[in-house]
Amino acid sequence: MQPVLDYLSTFLHLIGMLLFAGGHIWFGVFTAMAERHQRRMDEQVLAAHLPVLANGFGVGVLLLFGSGLLKLLLWGEPGLIFLPDLYGWILLSKLLLYMVIVANGIVIERRYLPVVRVVGGEMSAAWRQVKLRARFNLVLILIVVALGETLRFSRL
Repeated sequence: MQPVLDYLSTFLHLIGMLLFAGGHIWFGVFTAMAERHQRRMDEQVLAAHLPVLANGFGVGVLLLFGSGLLKLLLWGEPGLIFLPDLYGWILLSKLLLYMVIVANGIVIERRYLPVVRVVGGEMSAAWRQVKLRARFNLVLILIVVALGETLRFSRL
C-alpha cells in the first residue's frame, strides 16, 4: 500500500506544480504578449479569465500541500519534523513561503480582481498591481521549488 500512496503523492505533487507554478509562468507569458501587442482585445480576454486562473492556482496550492503532507507522513520518522534537523528548517521555510504566497493570492483575488478593468486601451492601476503581485508570487514559487529540491537532498 505504501508504494501506491507514494506514487499517488508524487503524481498529485506534479499536477499541483503544473497548475500552480506552470500557471504562473503561462500567466506571465500571456501578460507580456498582451502588453507587447497593445491590443485591447488581448487585455480584455486575459482580464476576463483571471478568476478561472485564480481558482486553478488555488487548486494547485491545495494539491501541493496535500501531497507534501502525504509524503511527510509516508517518509516521516518521529523526530523528522523538529527544527534542530536541517529537514525541519527547510520544511518550515517552505510552509512560511506558501503562507505568504497564499496571502498574496488572497489579496489579489479579493482586492484587485473585482476592479480589474481596461480603461481607454491602457491597463488600470489594479491590473498593474495584479501583475506585480503575480510576479512576486512567481519568484516565491521558484524559491519554494528550489527548497523542495534542497529538502530532497537534506536527508542524504
